[in-house]
Amino acid sequence: MSVRTIVALVQHAWTRHRVPLIPIAAAIGLFQFILTRMAPAPNEVGWLSGLLAAFPPELRALIGNEVALSPGGFLAIGYGHPFFILLMSAWVVRTSSAGVAGEVGLGTMDLVASRPVPRWHFVAAGLTTIVLGLAIIVACAWIGTAIGLALRPADVRATAFAKVIAGAWLLFAAFGGVGLLIGATRRDGGQAIAWTTAILAASFVLDYLARLWTPIARLRPLSLFRYYAPQAILASGLPFTSLIVLGTTLILSLTGSIIIVTRRDL
Repeated sequence: MSVRTIVALVQHAWTRHRVPLIPIAAAIGLFQFILTRMAPAPNEVGWLSGLLAAFPPELRALIGNEVALSPGGFLAIGYGHPFFILLMSAWVVRTSSAGVAGEVGLGTMDLVASRPVPRWHFVAAGLTTIVLGLAIIVACAWIGTAIGLALRPADVRATAFAKVIAGAWLLFAAFGGVGLLIGATRRDGGQAIAWTTAILAASFVLDYLARLWTPIARLRPLSLFRYYAPQAILASGLPFTSLIVLGTTLILSLTGSIIIVTRRDL
């Protein structure tokens, strides 16, 4: 019975969010495909090394040092590019804010909650919507990379990016959990959107500035973006620390969301 209820709630959410999912996924797939046309060929790495050596150390660290000079490293930059981050964030903010706060604000929660449905089902359905959408988006990103590499072979295989998209999926699933937690405390979707967007933006800016400015470098672990480094993941896989931090954030956020939704007045 629980599974059928959650599926029905997911179908309800999917009806609301499936239209914007299409351009988001298509845009990210096209973006990754375009990057394969711009990636340096193996015989072009030499002169890029000299160019990178002239950059300040902070900027080299931001770009990715030597890793960025390989075709694979260049393509990995696309999975941490602000365009990629922005569109992934747009999906997370939209769906997580609508899960509870959006339904309450629209008044539709009165109808949904009037049925004999355990309240934790709302959180489960919200998370399912978020992670399924994220899976579609990162899959389209990988397809764009795979098609590009099939048309213009480079010194890297498309399968190597599977661990990169897995890291991206986990990062934004964790942010989705945070968004659900925020939405569980709000009575209006607009407020939930504002707070979730602010946390995402603050986390991204903190990680970005901490890589550029040494005095605040020690604050970088406070940002979830610290635990997602596409180039490093491509080279060495997803670190165990990232799995622990992002996974724990997701679990704690979901637990808090369920507790709040169960006890609050809808």
